[in-house]
Amino acid sequence: MNENLKLENQLCFKIYSVSKSMIRIYGPLLKEIDLTYPQYLAMLVLWEHKKLPFKDMCFKLKMKTGTLTPILSKLEGNGYLERIKDESDDRKIYISITQKGLDIEKKAKDIPKKIANDLNFSEEDCQKYIKEFDYLVNKLDLIENYIK
Repeated sequence: MNENLKLENQLCFKIYSVSKSMIRIYGPLLKEIDLTYPQYLAMLVLWEHKKLPFKDMCFKLKMKTGTLTPILSKLEGNGYLERIKDESDDRKIYISITQKGLDIEKKAKDIPKKIANDLNFSEEDCQKYIKEFDYLVNKLDLIENYIK
């Protein structure tokens, strides 16, 4: 057997495993504030930007419109956001956070710290991994744009 083809030697599998595990450990914390992991990601963007075009939200979350639309529909149904049509262009939709959406930010603010504590990570550890993953994401984006 070629060592390069062993599952445990695959970078893609390590990233996949980390992603799945991270989503699982977020689950119970997000359940307490009635959000799924994809909804939490959408809310993170809204807590940061308050209002932005739907297209920009898709870009930031790296989600296609067909993936993001049902997530936003559920969040809108829960009263966390609203969709606003652009007055000058009916095709352009803005996603805007509501007061109820802002209110759950207060409940969510300690989640990253709780996850870091559970992992026994310092703030420096978190920043180191964020930088390393940013580097990897940028490399992958370059390759992905090249093969399109």
